[in-house]
Amino acid sequence: MKFKQQILVLGVWMGLILSGCIKDEICKSLPERTVLVYMAADNSLSSYSYTNIADMLEGAEGDNLNDGNLLIYQDAAGELPRLYQVKKGQNGVAEKQLVKTYEESNSASVEVMRSILSEVFENDAYKAKSYGLLLWSHGTAWLPGDAQNYLRAYGQDKSNWMELNQLRDALSGYHFDFIIFDDCYMANVEVAYALRDKVDYIVASPTEVMAWGLPYARIIKPMFRSGNVEDDMTEISKMFYDFYAQEQPEYKSATTAVIKIQGIRELASATRDILYGKEDEILAFPTYQVQLMEYLQFPNHALFDFADFIRLFTDDSDAYQRFQTCLDDVVIYKATTDMAYYNTGWRTIDPDRYCGMTVYIQQPQLANLNDWYKQLDWYKAIFE
Repeated sequence: MKFKQQILVLGVWMGLILSGCIKDEICKSLPERTVLVYMAADNSLSSYSYTNIADMLEGAEGDNLNDGNLLIYQDAAGELPRLYQVKKGQNGVAEKQLVKTYEESNSASVEVMRSILSEVFENDAYKAKSYGLLLWSHGTAWLPGDAQNYLRAYGQDKSNWMELNQLRDALSGYHFDFIIFDDCYMANVEVAYALRDKVDYIVASPTEVMAWGLPYARIIKPMFRSGNVEDDMTEISKMFYDFYAQEQPEYKSATTAVIKIQGIRELASATRDILYGKEDEILAFPTYQVQLMEYLQFPNHALFDFADFIRLFTDDSDAYQRFQTCLDDVVIYKATTDMAYYNTGWRTIDPDRYCGMTVYIQQPQLANLNDWYKQLDWYKAIFE
């Protein structure tokens, strides 16, 4: 009996070793990364979705995909939504292969986004060592769709909009190495904090992005590189800045930032130390003194440079120094041209007062927004 027990124990032990070896081999055989590009394009940007996909194909040529999986969900105006996979064809030329065609749907809904995420990231065919997500559409940070008819947080499908808490819920259950926003206004502290459990790095712009978006022919390679994610996201952000700042003389407009989520809770703590219990002071604060980053609302505005506001608001030098240290740990790269193009025209940005992220400042004239603001995770972390 003792001999049989020894055999059994030995068998279990060998099974565990072999299982571990098999898992290691499977892990080694997986591609480096799977990336989903989610294009909610049933809106005024529809035509640019085709141009951007063409640029993605150019960027995926040769070995630039690093044997990874590039999936594109495109819901363009006048077309049924489709899922494509980009693969390397003959002579290294990338080609777009149709995976599935869907019935007409609202791509700005939680249910549709969840279904596409599940179809890609829970499919054995697309398993990888790591995962990335690129969100493509209109965007206005956290501002709710019912505030004005052109505000929609992330994503527009006809007259439907996906708001920030809905995006957070749609991503529930997933964690990404990075999320890249090809949308206006998404480099925002309320956005970053809402997604704190969903992603390691965010690449986004705190102002408006030109309609033709990111330079996809260039950024595909670092998006799939098997290197340091932080370095790769910084390179992508720099590529975006250089493309507009150096190569587009008529549209020299680029604000960008790389947000490292690891330090976002400590940043919230440092901000709370400055703002907690001071909502009346905030409501009385002269917002015209703060660098403005948004020109959607008139005469009152909602999105301001985060650090510039805190610097002007507090006279506690120690608290501000802690805040700035935490912010530097979160915004690991930032760049801006000295002018930015908005839907209302060109506006000046002072690079010395630019921190890479925006924040909402509560104002008595924006009572509805102030009430809606209380639903956000950031508000709860700072003021409750």
